[in-house]
Formats: sequence, structure tokens, C-alpha cells
Amino acid sequence: MTSGRSARLTSDDYRAAVATIVRNLQKAQELSDAQLATRLGCSTGTIRNARGRATSMDPVILSRIEQEFGPGAIDPFLSLGKVRAVPLATARLPMDPVLAIVEALHSIVEVQAVDSEGGVRITASELRRIIEELRHGRTALDALIARADAQG
Repeated sequence: MTSGRSARLTSDDYRAAVATIVRNLQKAQELSDAQLATRLGCSTGTIRNARGRATSMDPVILSRIEQEFGPGAIDPFLSLGKVRAVPLATARLPMDPVLAIVEALHSIVEVQAVDSEGGVRITASELRRIIEELRHGRTALDALIARADAQG
């Protein structure tokens, strides 16, 4: 008989999530292991080992990733617990929130155009192409919601 809960998380799950975070950051920011290590204040070996799932990344370095790259940067790790990061009401965003939301919506409209790759249905490759705009829009919207909540 099962309890209805999902399987217990393992160190391998954690390492896979962290490897995904490192690869995503390196791809999106065009950073080498050494460049990412410098931004996070750790060794190149730490980045290489995390990307290769050789060891578990120190939670302090994981926190630095979120500080350096903003809300959502460690979502692959947080998704293990079925949650994601959202900015606090006091968070400073690296972009104009309204512009980020408009850009995300514009990207969605473009990929749903009749003459787009998938027509009115958004394809996986179209989503991959606009993922950064979607993430920035989500972060901006979350920040505005947090501000509204804080103001009562």
C-alpha cells in the first residue's frame, strides 16, 4: 500500500537539478566555467563538478546563484519541492516590469500567429526560442503582485 506521496528525493535528483541550473545559466549568459565561478565566488572545479553531477553544490553557492541571476534562477532545484522562487516586494528587478511583461506577451502573440511555425498552436521549438522573455515577464509579474500584496 502506498501513501500517495511521490518517491523520496535523492542526492541524484538534487545533483541533476543543479546541473540543469548551471547549464541553463551558462547557455543563457554565455559563460564558461571560470566566468560563472568568478561571478559566484567559487572555484572553477565547483562549477565543473556541479555541471557533471560529480558532487553536490554547497547551498551557499546555490543561494548566490539566485542573488546574482534573480528570481527563477534556481527553479529547477525548487521544482523538486513543487515550488518556484518569486521576488519579494522589496526586490529590485534588473528590468522595467511593465516592459518585461509586454515583451513576453508580444513573444507569445508572435508564436501564435497564423503564419508562425506552428500556426496558432505554440510548438516546443517556439517556446524554447522565447523562454527568456517568458521568464522575465513571469518575474516582473510576480514582483508587481508582491508589491500589491505588501501594500494591502
